[in-house]
Amino acid sequence: MRKFKAIVRYQMADILFSMSVFFIVFAVCFGLGWAIIAFAGEGGTPFKGMYLWMCVFLGLCGGISYSIDFKFALQCGVTRAQAYLSTALSFGVVALVFALVDQLLLAVLPLWGEQSIVALYGEGYGPGLLGFAWTLAFNLAIVFLSYALVVLHGRVGKAPFLLGLLAFGLLAFVLVPTVFQVVPGAADAAGAVLLPALGFTAQGIDLANPIVLFAVVAALSATAAYLLTRRAEVR
Repeated sequence: MRKFKAIVRYQMADILFSMSVFFIVFAVCFGLGWAIIAFAGEGGTPFKGMYLWMCVFLGLCGGISYSIDFKFALQCGVTRAQAYLSTALSFGVVALVFALVDQLLLAVLPLWGEQSIVALYGEGYGPGLLGFAWTLAFNLAIVFLSYALVVLHGRVGKAPFLLGLLAFGLLAFVLVPTVFQVVPGAADAAGAVLLPALGFTAQGIDLANPIVLFAVVAALSATAAYLLTRRAEVR
């Protein structure tokens, strides 16, 4: 247990330092962007979706943690389950902090409404408990899915993983669009399922649906990653 606590403290310190550096760079770029727009006046073009930067950080966090933190934890003598739990806790901290920062900026900085992803649903849908839950579930889905994909890559090998990605790309960008073009009503049927799942219902915006969707993706990805790390070869 002492080794496990030491690994948790190490990963927490490491992720907090990484987030600190990220937020400094993020704040500088955000400030410079709006300064340039203000200087340009009416000719400036507003930018949107800077929360995507946080999404990239979450993806990198999930991708790097297996190759560095998980293997380092095993070398320190903790079990695979403890190493995974420590990593999962660090993921939870990152997802929670980013969701809280998003809510804070929505509350104190009106300009952030054009940068937050959940706020893109429309005015009034970003701030509040539902907006926080949406962003937290979204963050967890990103970080655990990216982690599960990296662990899967390590488990099956490079060639099968790339073939799987190629097959998924062909399915998503070739076969499915072709089916939508050839089969009457296929696109409408898919939209009738996907749009409500993403929160766009006939009655209006419903954030509860995507919260459940993202939570399920995060839970399935976390479970898959745990099962894969139990037998993954560590090099």
